[in-house]
Amino acid sequence: ATPMQSPDMAQAAKKLPKDVDSDDEDEADNAKDGNESGDADADADEDDDGATATAANSNDFGNAGLSPEMAAKAMHLQFQQRYYRDALYFVYQLQEAQPLLLQLLGSTSKSEVMEAMDFFVAAVRFRVDGAQEGIRRMSHLIWIPPTGGSSGGGSAEGGASEEARGVRAKLIDSYMQLYLTPSERLGAAQSTSLITRNLISLTFGATLAELTSLEELIRTLMEENRISQAVVNKLRSVYGYTHKTLPPAQRRGAIIILGMLAQARRSIVTDDIDLYLRIGLGEYGREDLALSKYTCMILQCLGASRSRRPGAVAASVDDQEVRRLPMNSPIFDGLQRIIEHPRRDPEWFPAAEQALNTIYALGDKPDALAVRLVRDQARLVQDLVRISKGDGGRTDNDDNDSDAMDVDEAASIGTGARKLVDPWDLSRLLFMVGHIAIKEIVLLESIEAELKRRRSDDSEPRRKKRASPKSKGTRGRGRGKGRAKEMPVDSDDEEDDELNQIAGSTEDEIGDIMSAIRERELLFGESKSLLALFGPLLVHVCKNLGKFNDRLLTVHATAALAKFMCISSTFCEQNLPLLLTLLQRAKSPIIRANISIALGDIAVCFNNLIGENVHYLYGPLHDADTKVKKTTLMVLTHLILNGMVKVKGQLGEMAKCLEDKDQRVADMARLFFSELSTKDNAVYNNLPDIISSLSMGAGAVNEESFGRIMKFLFEFIKEKDRQTENVVEKLCQRFRNTTDARQCRDIAYCMALLPFKSERSVRRLLDGLSSFQDKLAQDAVHKYFVEIVAKNRSQSAIKQEVKTLMDEFESKLKEARAKAIGEDEDDSEALAAGEGVASMQLQSAQQSDVDMGEEDEDEDL
Repeated sequence: ATPMQSPDMAQAAKKLPKDVDSDDEDEADNAKDGNESGDADADADEDDDGATATAANSNDFGNAGLSPEMAAKAMHLQFQQRYYRDALYFVYQLQEAQPLLLQLLGSTSKSEVMEAMDFFVAAVRFRVDGAQEGIRRMSHLIWIPPTGGSSGGGSAEGGASEEARGVRAKLIDSYMQLYLTPSERLGAAQSTSLITRNLISLTFGATLAELTSLEELIRTLMEENRISQAVVNKLRSVYGYTHKTLPPAQRRGAIIILGMLAQARRSIVTDDIDLYLRIGLGEYGREDLALSKYTCMILQCLGASRSRRPGAVAASVDDQEVRRLPMNSPIFDGLQRIIEHPRRDPEWFPAAEQALNTIYALGDKPDALAVRLVRDQARLVQDLVRISKGDGGRTDNDDNDSDAMDVDEAASIGTGARKLVDPWDLSRLLFMVGHIAIKEIVLLESIEAELKRRRSDDSEPRRKKRASPKSKGTRGRGRGKGRAKEMPVDSDDEEDDELNQIAGSTEDEIGDIMSAIRERELLFGESKSLLALFGPLLVHVCKNLGKFNDRLLTVHATAALAKFMCISSTFCEQNLPLLLTLLQRAKSPIIRANISIALGDIAVCFNNLIGENVHYLYGPLHDADTKVKKTTLMVLTHLILNGMVKVKGQLGEMAKCLEDKDQRVADMARLFFSELSTKDNAVYNNLPDIISSLSMGAGAVNEESFGRIMKFLFEFIKEKDRQTENVVEKLCQRFRNTTDARQCRDIAYCMALLPFKSERSVRRLLDGLSSFQDKLAQDAVHKYFVEIVAKNRSQSAIKQEVKTLMDEFESKLKEARAKAIGEDEDDSEALAAGEGVASMQLQSAQQSDVDMGEEDEDEDL
């Protein structure tokens, strides 16, 4: 029987333990009542078969007085009831175990990961509730690198590589079994429909992270030719189905899967471009903007294919870069209609984002179309401003571009009338301007890379050709046949000279020209560049968020300002204080999270500006909103692990996240320190600063949290004796410089976490006894040092020299403890004696005051 789960069954399973116990008690009572006859029969013949024993002991089930047929039927029903109870209990146990098995998917033991994968595959086949979540989580295992290893040597590296390949192969086989294997009971067409339905169902309710992992998995399957062309054709037919009403989720799922397959095979797009233009960029796309978004994403595959896996290289001719399309292509007409679509739908923003990405990925002159889009939207906003002010003399046919982009008039939207323009239209305008600014940077970088590539490809052959004697002789001739041979050389030279005049003759000159365009032309161009007109508007809106009280407008205005700041260092330096103020004072958690991401981008673009204000990057780690905290932790993890930000004592703020209430934040912090420990002793070098941040000042954590954080961090330095010796020395120095009881306990606890395995580490501890002997009066401090001695003696494989030094330390520790306690008692006695003398003096003074008061009264009388 297949164990199925329903709400009624789940409710019965929760009551199961009580029912099972009562049933056992009834059975025990029945067995006791029929003990005499049952034992006699069992002793008489122990080899009776199960049916005979069951008939002889039918009274054990309380069926006395029934006919043999009815007794057998009642016994059968009772066994059936027990079977279903056991089945319910089994299903209940499976559901209880699933959260633990989900954690095992992230285990460092590959055998545990693979066994957890087997469980979820079997659970999905038996339709156990919640098992589908495990299949979704399994897709993240596709990112395990196919090669890897440890520092232990060549054999360990080979073993790790085999394990990684084993996990990836297991993941692919699991998805093949569940979703891509044709059924033997169905025909070819029905099997294709079933596989298509399975693939589409994987997209239902999937998060962005799950879709990203699924994309890599589907791309890998397509590269290995495990998905047939029939499935691709069926997906196209689902996407282009127009005869009857089709649920939007199915059409979206079809285009999502097609986009994933196109990452491995561009022909999926090129073979039927008209279908995508008719559906995704046509009427259906305008009705369902999410559909148009995914259609734009698949059209981007017409350009250079991309792979999210680091180090991926195009391996086939199909993956080579294609030429950009002319701007009169019908693709761009459809994209323009999507962007200019007036529908008020929150899905417009991601759809417009992907449409702009497609324009800049495929167009040979994308900035020309972008300018038209921005002008049209700006005219719409400005005309609404004029109408609201009662100015009817101006029309849409104004050809003056500077008037159409009048920043001062647009900036008065929040300062004049109550509502001069619809916030929705202004939000669309600012969103478009901000995203175009980012895409302009990407375009410049691609142009720079292309110029450098041409320079490197042409320089070496041309140098050899010019240096050859034949070319020298050819250049000397000016008539006859030699002139015909001379023409290609002159043509190439002319192209080379023209390229030199445009972009310079060296890579450094090309880079300088592109940097000058970014720095001085895009936002501060003398010819009033389009983006330069909107800078003051963005600053004005961000400075007056209270006046612009529309949530959508303020979110997109701050995001656009941050994107502008990634273009020019001058603009960034001017407005960085405003952005940092918004990070601290903005009420919207979305704005704070966006600014955290923006600061990470600015740190990459202009590291010198962020270096002076790096402490602002760590501030949102203590934000009240979990999403802001998580976003900031992700940004800092990326910056620190990639060396874009130098850590200067701020790792303590990251360490506090290890004790965060949200388990996801704590897990991310653990992953960060695990990765950081592999990079040049980073945890060891910053350990003193971490201890200070967690133990001192207003941001200190409680002692229980401090202990758990330190226990986790000290795991990364236990295996290195040299680091242990240096840490002991530094901690002893901290004892000398502090008199705070809390800090003394924390330092002593850190000392107890160290493994004193080498002779030099124990000697450092013995030499540093003088620095903390006066602190041994505290019971907690003394207890930690006693634990050091006990832990050292519990080690079996320890050298005799280490044991001798530890015995010496123990004896001196006892002496120091006795001396510290004695001095403390003497101090307390002296203090008590001093308080006694002061009390006697106070009493005598009070008595003298009383006597003087009596004398004064006599005199008054």
